[in-house]
Amino acid sequence: MVDTRIAIVGAGIAGISAAHRLYQNGFKNFVILEAKDQIGGRIRSIKFDNNWIELGAQWIHGQQGNILYDFADKNELIADLTKDFGLEANGFFCTDDGDLIESNLVRDLIVYVDEKKEDIRNIDEINFNVFEYFRAAFDDFVRSRVDSEEIIESDLETINLLRKVFRWFIIYEVIDNSCDNLRELSSLSYIEWHNCFGTVDLINLKNGYVSVLNKLVEDFPFENHLRLNTVVERISTTFDYTSASIELKLIDNSVNSREENHFEYFDHVILTSSLGFLKANLTTGFFDFDLPDRKSAIIKALGFSAINKVYLYFDRPFWIKETKGFQILWSNISDQHSYSMSEPKVLNDWENQAQKFPSWVYCIQGFDRVYNQPNMLMAWIGSYGAKQIESLDDDEIAECLTEVLETIVPQSCRLIGSVIAKPSKIFCTRWNSEPYVLGSYSNRTLEYGHLCSDNHRHNIEILSEPLRYKDIIKPSIDHNLQTKSDWPLIHFAGEATDFEFYSTTHGAMQSGIREANRIIEFHRSKLKN
Repeated sequence: MVDTRIAIVGAGIAGISAAHRLYQNGFKNFVILEAKDQIGGRIRSIKFDNNWIELGAQWIHGQQGNILYDFADKNELIADLTKDFGLEANGFFCTDDGDLIESNLVRDLIVYVDEKKEDIRNIDEINFNVFEYFRAAFDDFVRSRVDSEEIIESDLETINLLRKVFRWFIIYEVIDNSCDNLRELSSLSYIEWHNCFGTVDLINLKNGYVSVLNKLVEDFPFENHLRLNTVVERISTTFDYTSASIELKLIDNSVNSREENHFEYFDHVILTSSLGFLKANLTTGFFDFDLPDRKSAIIKALGFSAINKVYLYFDRPFWIKETKGFQILWSNISDQHSYSMSEPKVLNDWENQAQKFPSWVYCIQGFDRVYNQPNMLMAWIGSYGAKQIESLDDDEIAECLTEVLETIVPQSCRLIGSVIAKPSKIFCTRWNSEPYVLGSYSNRTLEYGHLCSDNHRHNIEILSEPLRYKDIIKPSIDHNLQTKSDWPLIHFAGEATDFEFYSTTHGAMQSGIREANRIIEFHRSKLKN
């Protein structure tokens, strides 16, 4: 076991968790190869104003059966669950005319459609368009509230308001699922995903998400195994008459490096790259061999889009102390998230419509308060808006969002005489432009659903199944290495490879441990034989 050489590609929570498990079990001949100059992957905490903000993963999701929650709780990393739990999509509902909407109908509709979301698990059909499902639920709600044969003018006003709320809910779900639009999202995104129930759904960490990583690496000599700024450019296999190994072509990506490409050889590789990276590199030569057809098909079919966050820091808050956030009910929007569109429009058509703000703004769900940052608001942005915003500089974004806030926030929600000044500091994520991520997290598309058999767990098992010697060896020399045929050479980890907890950090953590355990058990079984 000591001689088994292992490469872990990626120093996110999946890679670090794999390294932690390997070291605990006596496998110490491993290296963690990280392309960037920092660890964390899609965990990216930054210190600001004596506290933390999260540019990547925001919360721990739930408690029961959550391996990450258990680890953080054991190590006293979690914020006070009685008062410091996470809040999203909360607060005042405002129109783009600056009106505060206090109608109970708004909350009633959101609760009704959200409950219908839970019912998806009980429907016999497993792969259907969730946008149309939610639209049918909306229609049922409206019929229950507008109970007359002849719709009067006040009813039309109510329906118009509720359609704004419907689009807000759709944008919320688009962001929650990190998809382009719900018309392409499969009901499997709700069926396969598993809730970790408990007293709190959204759990903050006292000292940022990075505290989880810091605690994990305390238990072994992490720095001795880590190589930052090390890009894996190509994965190949090499064979002689007695052994097989994986060849990695590596590039030193540090600023002052003059080192040319070099090659290193390993018995196992744990690949923790994002699904977005895998999708983009199926045919670029990153893999110097063909992946099995079924694995490639699943990688192509799974969804992986971008969401982004914009943090706005104000020298003085303009909002009243009761504020939990500002949720936006946009008017006169006709895009793929709107009730009235039966088919998604071409994006350019939407961009050319006369609107007060650039089109990306209408993919903002609202502005939320930020844990331990009393002077800060944070906007979630999804769909086409998340990608468009990445081409803008921070100052342009700050100017635009100041105007948005000035437009939507009612006077009754501001401190007396408060004018909304431009934020003095802005932090904007650009996950779709990160070359080793290319998005945010995975989801289940209708295309993916079409690949599913009765046992839809089987697809993710295929995705996470290692490539063994027999999967990629040339048949002409197969007889020379019969004893190596079941040797797992290349392992796949990361949130997308977890069946129940995809899209989450606990799913990523669990996947890294799963692949480390697979290597451990493989070598233990060899010793027994």
